[in-house]
Amino acid sequence: MKKISVAVLVLLNFTTTGLAQGKFSFVFMSDIHYTQKFDAPRGFSMLVDTLNKLNPDLVMVGGDIIYDALRVKEKELIGNTRSYLEQASRIKAPLHYAVGNHEIFELYQKEADTNGALYGKRYYEKYFGKRYYSFDHKGWHFMVLDNIFITPDRKYIGKIDSVQLEWIREDLKAVNAQTPIVIMMHVPLITTLSQWYGGGTNANDDKVAAVDSHRLLRLFESKNLRLVLQGHLHYFEALNVLNKTTFITAPSVSGKWWRSKQHNVEEGFIKINVDGDKVDYEYIDYGWEAK
Repeated sequence: MKKISVAVLVLLNFTTTGLAQGKFSFVFMSDIHYTQKFDAPRGFSMLVDTLNKLNPDLVMVGGDIIYDALRVKEKELIGNTRSYLEQASRIKAPLHYAVGNHEIFELYQKEADTNGALYGKRYYEKYFGKRYYSFDHKGWHFMVLDNIFITPDRKYIGKIDSVQLEWIREDLKAVNAQTPIVIMMHVPLITTLSQWYGGGTNANDDKVAAVDSHRLLRLFESKNLRLVLQGHLHYFEALNVLNKTTFITAPSVSGKWWRSKQHNVEEGFIKINVDGDKVDYEYIDYGWEAK
């Protein structure tokens, strides 16, 4: 395996009086698109070995774990899922998952049984757990959200449903105003992708970025929102907004679905290092190359 390379190292010198204490690190990775094709099992095995050498406290997975619940038949999907879970069981750190659009079973299949036991997000809930939840770690509050919104015509857009919005309001009531908060979801709240390729006035559509990001972020105005972790785009960016909140869109673990790089970024993930309220991040190329 290739030596781990660090492509980016940025220190964000936030100075708050939060409740966080001590040091820890965690990994944020997204868009694994695990399949038993395209050399993915070997690539994911290399990723697991790299993660275990880094020894993070947590591994946050930003969705699109499996390839491809939207389109493949149940037998292939379950085969991919079981193979993934077997490999992922070697990861020593706890895994925390967010749902991605590729975990919505049979959404694009015309003859889908919409009452089936695995249809839609039931598949994700069976194999990966709750669609939204929160937990605390060393003085930081982590919130994992589901912003894959299914439209009446069986498509998806980036949006938080009303039930979940109310859950977020209730969850935040118990969080001290100074406690640093991390939120993770699949579809980005803010991204430069469309502007990078199409110019500064080029708009994101509702599959590139969430339509309700302003409403969601408004819920955190009186809180210490420090990190927003996003996936979906197979594109790497880190945006420091108002010298308070950093939005990190993770590069894809699978690159261009295990066939090549995408957006000219190597297949990889982000290691985030925390010291009290100070944060830095590293882009990690775990060494896999498409054949």
